[in-house]
Amino acid sequence: MTANPPPSQPATATTVASEADAPAEPAAPRPARARPPQPSLWTQAWRYLRDPRRRTYVVLGAIATLGLVGFGIYAIVDGPPPTVEGVVYFTGDATKAQKDAVREACPTVGGAIQEPPDRNDLDVTRVYPLRYNLTKASSADRAKLFHCVSGRPGVIGINTETQGQ
Repeated sequence: MTANPPPSQPATATTVASEADAPAEPAAPRPARARPPQPSLWTQAWRYLRDPRRRTYVVLGAIATLGLVGFGIYAIVDGPPPTVEGVVYFTGDATKAQKDAVREACPTVGGAIQEPPDRNDLDVTRVYPLRYNLTKASSADRAKLFHCVSGRPGVIGINTETQGQ
């Protein structure tokens, strides 16, 4: 083998050829660096929440969550029962006489209790003057009421609304 020329001298053809003929040795594999195991997501979340820099926000969030859960339990267990109201919808050109006729033709049916007319002069009262409390009405009572109200002149229909949930 020929020796490598000093860096100041250009390489000759024989030097380059002898280096190309030499078999290349594969690089020795490095030992794999062992990584520590990743903690579980629960552990990561617990460490994140226990960080002293976040303590104020974590405490406030816990208080808000407990308050919402407590209110939800109260509303389900001890809250007022929901009320169901049936509102009769009239056409825009229905007269007061038509509305009164429906009121008199369809009185209280079983558990469907006709509410007294409002005595105020609000626009809502004039548009929806006939209401029924359907909270304690059975399905048969509701069917009788709907059958009585539908088909009357000036009536579009009746809508049920649940309040308190």
